[in-house]
Formats: sequence, structure tokens, C-alpha cells
Amino acid sequence: MKIRRCKECGFAYWLAKSLEWHDNGTITSRFRKDYRTLIIEADFLSEIFRAIEDSIGAPIGHVVFEAQRRASKDVIDANLKRARWAIRHLPGLNRGAIAYFNRLASWCGQAYSRTVRYDPGGPSSALIRNPFNRDLMAAIVTGALESLAETPYEHHWEKRGADDVLVVEPTGEHPEISERLAYSVPPLKGGGRAFERCPGCGVPRKLGALKWDPDRGTITDTRRGIRVVFLEIYTTNVVLRELIEELGDEIIPVIVDAQRSYSLSHIAAHAPGGASGGHGLWEDTLENLALYGQGNAEVRAREGEKIIVAVENPFNEYVLAGHLAALYELAEGGRPEVSWELSDRSTLAFTLSR
Repeated sequence: MKIRRCKECGFAYWLAKSLEWHDNGTITSRFRKDYRTLIIEADFLSEIFRAIEDSIGAPIGHVVFEAQRRASKDVIDANLKRARWAIRHLPGLNRGAIAYFNRLASWCGQAYSRTVRYDPGGPSSALIRNPFNRDLMAAIVTGALESLAETPYEHHWEKRGADDVLVVEPTGEHPEISERLAYSVPPLKGGGRAFERCPGCGVPRKLGALKWDPDRGTITDTRRGIRVVFLEIYTTNVVLRELIEELGDEIIPVIVDAQRSYSLSHIAAHAPGGASGGHGLWEDTLENLALYGQGNAEVRAREGEKIIVAVENPFNEYVLAGHLAALYELAEGGRPEVSWELSDRSTLAFTLSR
């Protein structure tokens, strides 16, 4: 499978034309301005979910799946618009759409996907290799097919030789939990963070370090030596919101500490830009948040061992709290207490101190 790339920087051409990087720490779809996209570490959510399951002693896969299934369907709905009828009814177009979905998985670094069987409105299956997360990948495929066929599906995995095959079949209705998973993005705040842009595709130049392997369905950020994926903002926020709703506020410190532990190893081992020392580590790590569409962050105040960090357009307060706590620990030499409050609807102020 080939991916067309920008001749100047090597960035995936389709993504460059489908997404917009703004000066306010966000990435949005060109087709739906209120729909935010993130670049995240591929194993980030898997590690956070595993830590939560270990803490509560119960699986959360059903919540994870339903949140992502609904997000996937919403994204495809927005992209198809009036084309859905033609795709469903004109010969060849529906199979062309399925081929597009397979390519999309590789473009976004989510997995290598190849259709094994496609029956419009009926049972279908796909070979999936190197999924960034099995539950989330299954939900992405299921949601896309639901958008195309306008009918609910259920799924299961089968082992066929050395390969994993995802099988989806029409079902009567979604489980009750899917009705609770609505999420709206707060209004975006303008910003002043300027990125040097590629003259060929307009994407921030530093993202020319992303390298696609379409035969494996992966993307590597070579600046940091880690696998990353493109994913909408919806999943993390809805899953964590639902977990807090079901388990109570006592799960919040578990989420924050799980992210802190995860970020400690990643920031320390792969400090972007070769940062050394506290100031450089703060500057480069906060810039990377903006490059990844996770928010526009800056250190607003230092008072002894207390640091206040403002994040405009934050993608998730609990994840950012853990990430900033890890950054403080590495840059300042001690584990902090972290708290946060809304400065306005689109800005969080984090206070970190020992």
C-alpha cells in the first residue's frame, strides 16, 4: 500500500489536506470545524485503561468500545454527507468506500487493514494487523460500517492462522450505554503560537519527522522514537467521564497518576528537540502538546517551587494534569501536588508545587 506524501516534507498528503493546524493548540477537520483531532502516543490509551482496570478490578472495554464506535460513526457521517446514498446504491462505490476506510486506518497509523469479506448491510470481515488498541480499532471499523449502512453492528474477533480477523454483523440495536455518550467540544479560544510551516503542504515543519509505514499501518515520530496515531478528541474525554460517573471522583487520582507514570518514562527517554535542563524541557514539551493538538500551554508564573501553567483549549484535564506533573518532576527534581481550575470555558490553570 502506498501513501502519497508531500514532496517538501514527506507528510501524508491526504491528512495535510484534510486537517488544519491552528495557532491555538488545536487540530481540526477541514470538513467539520468543531471536530478536533489529536496526535497521541499509540499505547497511551491502552496503558491508561490498563492502570484503571488494575485499580478498580473490573474491565472497562465496553465503555471504551462504545465511545469510539460512536465517534467513528460521527466522523464518517460528517464526511459522507450527501454522498451516502450514492455510495450505498451505485455499483462499485460501496466497495470503493471500504477500500478508502482501509487506507484511512494506515494514513492515521491505527493499523494495517485488509478486507476479507464485504457484504453491504450484512456480515463483513477484515484482517487487522498492528492495531494501536484492539477495542478501539474494532470500534473504528464498526462505526464506519454503521455510518455506511445506517444500521447497528456487533463484532467479534477470530484467529485465522497467524492473523486476527475482525468480524462484524448487523444487530438490532446498540446497548443502552451508547445513548449516554454524547460529547460537545467547548468553544475554541484564539491563540498566538506560531509554527514554521512546510511550503508544500502547510503542516508545521517539525511534523515532517513523522514517518509512515503503510505495510504495517504505523506512524513513528522520529524526533521522539515513538509510535503515534491520529485520533479524534472524543474517545478519551467520554471514556474518562463515564468512568468517573460510574465509579465516583475517587477514580480521578488514579487517572492522573496513571498518566504521570506513563509520561515520566516517555518525556525522560524521548525529550523532543533534545532538550536538556529544566527550561528547555518545559519549552519543548509544551510546544509538542500544541503540535499534537492537545492544547496551547505556557508557564504563566513561577513562585519558588510553585509553577502555574495555563492551557488554552485543553483536550482533557486529567490527562494533562498527569502529564504536567511528570514534566515538573523531571524538570524541577521533585514530585508535585497538582490542582487545576477553569479560568474561562476554554482555559485551564494548573498549579504544581511541592
